[in-house]
Amino acid sequence: MSKSDMTKARIMRAAIQEFTALSFRGVALRDIARTAGVTMGAIAYHFGAKADLYRDTLAYVSLPYNTACRAALRNALPARDPVRIVDAWLAAPLTHWQDCSVATGEQVLCFLNKMGYESPELTRGVYDSHYAFAMEEWTEALKSFFPGMRRDDWLWCFTCLRGMYFNILAHDDFTLWGLPHIRNKRAAIARLASDAVALLRTYMPR
Repeated sequence: MSKSDMTKARIMRAAIQEFTALSFRGVALRDIARTAGVTMGAIAYHFGAKADLYRDTLAYVSLPYNTACRAALRNALPARDPVRIVDAWLAAPLTHWQDCSVATGEQVLCFLNKMGYESPELTRGVYDSHYAFAMEEWTEALKSFFPGMRRDDWLWCFTCLRGMYFNILAHDDFTLWGLPHIRNKRAAIARLASDAVALLRTYMPR
C-alpha cells in the first residue's frame, strides 16, 4: 500500500469512527483530522468536502461488505434452508470479512446502522449504486421459498429485519427478547434468522 493509500485509509478509518459515534451533522472535519492524525488539507486533497468523504467511505466499505455477504450466500444456498440463508447473510460481516484495512465487519455494520438515520439525500445514491444489487440477490434467494409474496411485503419484512439486526450489532445496551444485554451476538443473529423465517411461513398472500 502506497503512502497516499495509507493516508486515505487512516482518514476513512477515522471517518467511520466519528460518523458512527456522532452522526454526519455532529462531526466536523477537524474532528476526523484529529482522530486520523492528518491535516485538514490532507482530507481536502483526498476527499474534498465532508459529504464527499462520507459518501466515498460508504462506497469503499461496500466492496468488502458485499464480498462477505455474497460469499456467505453462496455457501448457504446448497442447503436449501431459508433459515440458513438468512443467518448466513446476516452473520457474513462477522464470519466472512476479509479486508480490515479501514474497518472490521462489525465496525462497518455500526456505521451502516447510523447511516439509516442520515438524510436520504446524503446516502441514497451510494446505497442504490453500491449495495442494492447484492441485497436483491439475497431477496431472490429467499423469495423462492415464499412464492406469492408481494414486493411491498418483502420491503416491509426486510426493513424490520435489518432494523433488529443492526441493533444487535450496533447497540450493546439494546434489549432483545427480554435479555439485559446481548453478549453473544452470533447466537442472537441465529435466533433472529429463525424467528424471521417462522414469521414468513405464517404469511398468507391476500
